[in-house]
Amino acid sequence: MRLGRGYAAGLFAAATLVAIAPAARAIPPPVAPRTAPTATAAAAATGATLPYGSTLLLVLDDKIDSGSTRPASVIHMHLKDALVVAGTVVAPAGAPATLAIVTTQGAHSGDIDGAVQIHLDPLALSGGAPPLPIRAYHEYLNIELTSGQQSTRSTTDTVADIFIPYHAIYHAFRRGRQLVLPVGSVLRAQTAATIDASDPRHVVLSTPPPFVSNYDTPHSELTAPPLFTPAPTRPKPLPRGKPTLPPTPAPTPTATAFVTPATSPTP
Repeated sequence: MRLGRGYAAGLFAAATLVAIAPAARAIPPPVAPRTAPTATAAAAATGATLPYGSTLLLVLDDKIDSGSTRPASVIHMHLKDALVVAGTVVAPAGAPATLAIVTTQGAHSGDIDGAVQIHLDPLALSGGAPPLPIRAYHEYLNIELTSGQQSTRSTTDTVADIFIPYHAIYHAFRRGRQLVLPVGSVLRAQTAATIDASDPRHVVLSTPPPFVSNYDTPHSELTAPPLFTPAPTRPKPLPRGKPTLPPTPAPTPTATAFVTPATSPTP
């Protein structure tokens, strides 16, 4: 009877894990309905200039899917709020914008999720102003899990490997999730230039100066190969045989003067 109760408890735990295992995986957000562009200001400019790195909100008009979107694809989007600087509408709400898909990585086995790398094209401004360079806060988009979601997934997989037969094999070959950004998703970007609207008829864009590192010579990891390799200089060969010392001349006797001390007279 005890064995039957234990077996029933094990089956109940396995059924419970099977029921909650799919729920432990994060569900993609629902498709947000596309709303008409508003006329609110995209970024607050206190003076006549909009500083470098100001935030812009862009709304996707096309879907981004790491499984179906191909590299070099062009994704259309529009400016959510009007860009107003010193009372001048530099870019109206709904201004078109595009981004390019640099690389994509589809989800594959081993529980590896999909990812996409993007690059934002310059934003066209009104009034004949030059395009505004913009860049995304995160150009490499992936599925980010919180510490709680990671802990829940790891704990669920560990318990399922113990109670569910062959779950370890399923866990090893389980496919990850695709990164999907539906139409209407909001993408945060920032300006890569300062906008000066002191003269409403002539909007000026200024980019920051290039970075200078103390005029030091940069270190090159690659050494350029020479045009030719010079022949090595070889040392002269040493003479063969044992070296002999030149004979020393025979000593000759020399005359040595012998001085006798003089005798002093005795008193």
